[in-house]
Amino acid sequence: MNTVASKEKSFIGKSIQRREDHRLLTGEGQYLDDMKFQNLHHVAFFRSPHAHAEIKDINIEYANQLDGVKAIFTGEDLYKANVDCLPLMSQVYSGVKERENPEVKPQFQRALAYERVRHVGEAIAAVVASSRAVAEDALDLIEVEYEKLNVVVDPKNALDKSSPLLFEEWGDNSAVSYTVQAGNVNQAIKNADYVLKESFKVNRQSGNPIETRGVLVNWDYRLNSLSMWSSTQMPHRLQKFISDCLHLPENQIHVIVPDVGGGFGPKALIYPEEIAMAYMAQTLKIPMKWVEDRLEHMMSTAHSRDQLHEIEVGVGRDGMILGLRDKFLLDTGAYNLYGINTSYNTASHLPGPYRIPSYECEAKVVATNKVPCSQYRGAGRPEAVYIMDRVIDLIARELNEDPAEIRYKNLIHAEEMPYDTGRLYKDGQPMIYDTGDYQDCFRKALEEIKYSEYKKLQPEYWHQGRYIGLGLSSYIEGTGQGPHEGCQIIIDSYGDIVCMLSTASQGQGHETTWAQICADHLGVNMDQVRVISGDTNIVQYGSGTYGSRSAVVGGSAISLAAKRVSDKAKKMASHLLKVSEQDLEIENGRVFVGEIPDRGYSYGELAQWLQPNKIPYGMDIEPGLKAEEYFLPETTTYSNGVHAAIVEVDIETGFFDILNYVVVHDAGKIINPVIADGQTLGGVAQGIGGTIYEEIVYDEKGQLLTGTYMDYLLPTASEIPNISSTHMESPSPRNPLGVKGLGESGAISPPACLSNAVEDALQPFQIKLNKLPLSPQYIWEMIHQREKN
Repeated sequence: MNTVASKEKSFIGKSIQRREDHRLLTGEGQYLDDMKFQNLHHVAFFRSPHAHAEIKDINIEYANQLDGVKAIFTGEDLYKANVDCLPLMSQVYSGVKERENPEVKPQFQRALAYERVRHVGEAIAAVVASSRAVAEDALDLIEVEYEKLNVVVDPKNALDKSSPLLFEEWGDNSAVSYTVQAGNVNQAIKNADYVLKESFKVNRQSGNPIETRGVLVNWDYRLNSLSMWSSTQMPHRLQKFISDCLHLPENQIHVIVPDVGGGFGPKALIYPEEIAMAYMAQTLKIPMKWVEDRLEHMMSTAHSRDQLHEIEVGVGRDGMILGLRDKFLLDTGAYNLYGINTSYNTASHLPGPYRIPSYECEAKVVATNKVPCSQYRGAGRPEAVYIMDRVIDLIARELNEDPAEIRYKNLIHAEEMPYDTGRLYKDGQPMIYDTGDYQDCFRKALEEIKYSEYKKLQPEYWHQGRYIGLGLSSYIEGTGQGPHEGCQIIIDSYGDIVCMLSTASQGQGHETTWAQICADHLGVNMDQVRVISGDTNIVQYGSGTYGSRSAVVGGSAISLAAKRVSDKAKKMASHLLKVSEQDLEIENGRVFVGEIPDRGYSYGELAQWLQPNKIPYGMDIEPGLKAEEYFLPETTTYSNGVHAAIVEVDIETGFFDILNYVVVHDAGKIINPVIADGQTLGGVAQGIGGTIYEEIVYDEKGQLLTGTYMDYLLPTASEIPNISSTHMESPSPRNPLGVKGLGESGAISPPACLSNAVEDALQPFQIKLNKLPLSPQYIWEMIHQREKN
C-alpha cells in the first residue's frame, strides 16, 4: 500500500476560506509602506514634463542646499558609475526564432534618463532626503534645460519614414516584427464564399492595483549585501536585473516581497526606480524608501493593450471559417520592455477555440512617446478574443445566422483533443490544446444565460422600445508556462512544517492554496503547514507570479517536494520498523504500518531521527526531513471558457446596464473553488472596467490627459453586476496536479462579450462597434450617425 492522504483529509477541491484574510482584514498585514527602519530616508524622483527632449543641463545646486537633503543623483551619475541599461524582460525561444524569425530591437531604458527623455514622467533625477516632504520640496528646486524634439504618439504615424525616431540606432520605430502562419491563407480566402474585412481598435489601459509600486532598500554592513523589499511580482527576476545592471553578485542581493495590494501584471516588470534605488543604497549605505503616488503611477507605471487590427476572413456558405488574416500594431510606448511577449500572446491566441485551417498574423510592435507598455491581466489575450469574437458576430450578420450557431459549429470538438493548431506557442513548443470540451462549455453557458428564451423575447423588447441584447465570447488561454518554480519543505523535530515557495502573492490567496496542496500530499492538517514565499533567500531560483502560472508551476513544485519528504519519512520509518516501505501508510502526520496503526512514528519523531547525530550508522540518507524541488512544464496548459451577457441600452444617452453576466470556465482541477470564484469575478470586474470606462489618452504633444481618477474612470461596486460563475474540470496531463491557470481568465472575454451584446441590442440601427471603450458618447454617436444616414 502507498497511501499519502486519506479521503477524510483531502483539502484539494474544497472551498476553504482564505487563512490570510484575518491577518489582512484586522490590520496585521505588513505592506511596504508600513515598514520602518532606523535612520530611514525617503526618495522622490524628478520626472520629465516633456514627451521627447534632449537634456542639455541639470542644475541641482539649490536643491542640494535644502535642509534635510542627503544626496541627489542624476542619469549622468549612474552612467559614469557604469550602471547598465535594463535588459529585455522576455526572450525569443528556439522554435519561434527559427520559424517566425522575429526582428526584436534592443532595449535602451536606463534607471535615470541620460541625455534624452522619451515620455512624460520619465525619471531624470532622484532626491534622497530625511523625509518625503523634504524630498518633494527639493524637486521644485531642480532646474533642467531641455531642447524639445518632435513627438509621435500615433503608431501608424510612427512607422512613416518622416516620423521622429525614438532611437536612431533602430533606423525606424518598429521595435518588433514577425509573421505567424499556419496553412495557406491566400488559397483559403480565394476559395471562400464570403470574405469580410474589418478594422478594430483596442484602447490603451492602465492596471490600477489599490497599492501602487514601492521599494525599500538597505545596505547590510555585516553581510556586505543589499536587501530590497519591493511590491514586485518577480523577486528573483528583480534580483537578477539588479545584479546585471550594477555588476553585483546575485548572492549579495536579497529581495523580499511583503504583503502586496494587487499586481495584475504592471508589477511583473522590473522598473528603473528599483535599479536606481539599489544603486543609491549601495552608494550611500543608508536605508531608503520610495512609494509611488497615483499621478506617478499613471505616468510611469507600464500601460497595456493599445492595438490596431485589420482583419480579413474567408467563410464558406455553411458558416465554417476557412481562413483568417490579421495585421496589427501594438503601441509599446517609449521602450521595448517585453520584446515579443505580449504581441505574441495576441498573435498565437487569436484563433482561440475555433477550428481555423489557415491562419496568418503579421504583428508589429511600434515605439511612440508614451509610457512603455507591459502586461496587464490577460496580456494580449483580451485583444485577441475581442477581435475573433467580434468577427464571429459579423460573420453571423453577413450570413443572417444565429451567432451561437456559427460559434458552435466552428468550435473544436472534444474528441479532437489533444488538438494541434499548427502554430507555435511563445515557449517555442507546438501549440497543442491539451484537454477540454469546448462545445459542452458553450452549451452550459447558453443554458445558464437562458439563450433560447431570450431569443424568443428580443423582438417583443424592441416592439416595446427596449434595446436589450445578448453577447457571447469563447476563449482559450495558454497558462502555466515555464521557466522553473521551486519549493522547499522542512519538517522539524516538533512536527512543524514550513512550505517555502519561489512565487510571490499579490492577493491571490496563495497562503491558503499552497497549504491545501502541501497538507494533502503530506497527509496532515492544513493548520500544521506554514507558508512562506516571495523571498530570494529561501528558494534559490524562481521566475515569478504572472501569466496564470502559479498553481501550475509553483503548485506542482509543492507536490514534488512533498512527495520527496514523504518518501524520505517512509525510508526512515521502514528502517526503524523493519518493514518494507510498501507496507507503510501516512495519515494525520504519522507514518505507520498499514495493518497495525499503532506501529509508527510521527513526522516530528522521524525528523529527530534524521538529525545528523541520530541517523543510524551506515544508512544511505541525508540529514533533515526536508526536500527542495523545482518544476518545469514541458509546455503550457490551456484553460478555456465562455462568457455570456445580457445588456439594455438607453439610446437617448448611450449608457447601458448589464442585466446578467454568466461565466463558464474550465481550468482543469480546481484547488479551492471559493478562491477560484474570487479570481474569476475580480477578473470580470477589471474586464468590464477596460471595456466601458478606462482609457489612457494623450494629446498630440505626448501630454497625458488622463492622469487622475477624475479623467481615468474606474468601475465601482455599483457598476459591477451579479456574476454567475461555473467551473468545469478537464484535468491537464501536463503537470502532477492536473491544474490549469485561471487568474487572468475573467478579464479576457468581457470586451468581446459586451461589445457583441450592445451591438445585438442595437440591431435595428445596423451599427458596428469596432473600437473600445464602449463609452456612452461613442455608442450615442454611432446611433445618431446611423439615424442621420
